[in-house]
Amino acid sequence: MRIEHGTKRLHDVGAEREMSTRWDLESIYASEDAWRGELKGLVERASLCAQQGASIFSAPETLYESLVEIDQIHERLAVASTYADLLFYSNTQDPVCAARRDEVAGISSKIDEVLAFIEPALLGLPEGTLQRFQSMHAELSKTYGRYLAELERSRPHVLSAEQEELMGKLSVVCSGPERIREALHDGDMAFSSSMVGDPPITHGVIDELLQSNDREVRRSAFERYWKEYSKYPQTFGSILSQQGTVSAAFAKARNHPSVFDEVMFGDNLPASLYTTVINVCREHYPLFRRYFNAKAELLGIDSFCEYDIFAKLSQNSPAIDYAQGVEIVFESLQPLGEEYVKVARKGVCEDSWVDVYPREGKYSNAFSAGTLGTKPYFLLNYAPTMAELGTFAHELGHSMHSYKTNRSQPFVNTHYAMSVAETASNLNQVLLREHVLKNCDQETAFAVLDEAFYFAHRYLYLMPTLSRVENIVHSMAARGRSVNADEMKAYTVAAFRSAYGDSVHIDPDLTGMKWASFCHFYMPYYMFQYAIGISAAMSIGQRILSGEPGIVEKYHEFLSSGSSRSVLDTFKLVDLDITSMDMYRQAMKVVEGYVLRLEQLVELRKK
Repeated sequence: MRIEHGTKRLHDVGAEREMSTRWDLESIYASEDAWRGELKGLVERASLCAQQGASIFSAPETLYESLVEIDQIHERLAVASTYADLLFYSNTQDPVCAARRDEVAGISSKIDEVLAFIEPALLGLPEGTLQRFQSMHAELSKTYGRYLAELERSRPHVLSAEQEELMGKLSVVCSGPERIREALHDGDMAFSSSMVGDPPITHGVIDELLQSNDREVRRSAFERYWKEYSKYPQTFGSILSQQGTVSAAFAKARNHPSVFDEVMFGDNLPASLYTTVINVCREHYPLFRRYFNAKAELLGIDSFCEYDIFAKLSQNSPAIDYAQGVEIVFESLQPLGEEYVKVARKGVCEDSWVDVYPREGKYSNAFSAGTLGTKPYFLLNYAPTMAELGTFAHELGHSMHSYKTNRSQPFVNTHYAMSVAETASNLNQVLLREHVLKNCDQETAFAVLDEAFYFAHRYLYLMPTLSRVENIVHSMAARGRSVNADEMKAYTVAAFRSAYGDSVHIDPDLTGMKWASFCHFYMPYYMFQYAIGISAAMSIGQRILSGEPGIVEKYHEFLSSGSSRSVLDTFKLVDLDITSMDMYRQAMKVVEGYVLRLEQLVELRKK
């Protein structure tokens, strides 16, 4: 493997012409009429189920057939929703795409309402009926055994048929705050120039500007970006406040003490896991301060500022065009086996899994969004940097996880937990880093460390720190009190001052709005769970690279298991206990190895 440095970019034009770089959404629906026709048919199928009522659960055979039909409705609804979402994320400024997405959300809410009788009806069967039916019907037990067991576990939180019908009607409300935020964040915000010649800013290119070797470019981009958020503090604050209120109301309606309890109940995780992750992060704040101090010394910066955090360590970093980057990633994934790489290569290069490049109106972040019945699509805003190559490997990991799960599990078992998903994505990055670091020059090593610190900082440091702020929002909402924008700013500044210590200088007016840029606040208690995935990935990755017998096979079973097991039992497939502080401390040991390598490179530079 060879990576070129400086302004020269390896760019195989012929290879990229042959490689798909935009989604092929026609493979989902040939036309909008076909999409609308299916949605209409799904409403009719759901209504037919509702007309039959609880009688469809009167015998093992009818119970199985009915659950299959209901699953097929939800499966196809997920396909229709994915289609609308991907069109919207392709161009968030297109009102037709936004309207189509709202339309499918309304239909989803209607179907939820129509089928709201199902779980109360199942739980209303005489005691022991569901167990008896499973003993009489092998396929029922095989396909729906875990679903029915989880339903029984959730009994205290399943409402009456009438109440469930009302919850179905109101389900569209849950996504309201996030949709309003998206309209502001990705549609209406515009970034001005402070002086002639300033590079244009979008959500999709801000990371690249903040990695510039020119400190003035970094400072200008940082200030222009965050000052735009500062124009809308009350709007962002009001939207987030509504999210807290809505989440608290729905948690209470389902008899959960809090939003936190509802989230942890969903994956059947112990409440102590949250404090474990947060405490391990806080005890390693000094480790990240070592990183900031070493970077400041390397770059010759006396007063290290927030806009310096993502500055490149390398002054002559490799520029990795997409076609070259794809090949590097596929080489790094060889330890996962020939089949894994073959499937990934075909999906990326031939089957249009990925939308690659940034453009006006396109959603600014990266994600994977396939479902059973579609390709495992993912979105990038690719720039020729090692950090973006890491993002490519990350999202490919998500999509390969979806691919393997969807080929192995029925729809009812395809909705795996977020912590499981983040393991699959981060493992690919672990393998990529180790592959490149094996045989590279100093400048490339700096670039790999840039990528490693970017994601370690994001998942093991930034997200847990922001989750402390998030916890305040939900804790206050549970007491019937909203958090206003000024309070959010104050809490955010306090959290980051404790994290940075004296190693990073902050501007409170700009740092205080950091919360406004993160869509993760609209997925309660999502952020801290990133640390589970990246820590597990570091453990599994090191074991794969060390040649531990059987670990690759165990990992493929992990990828294929979906939600057929509990989260804790899924991680046991790869011999991990995610409740142990040891796993998270081991991950921090890997980060410490990166810090030590940087400190050694700094010393070499002095010589």
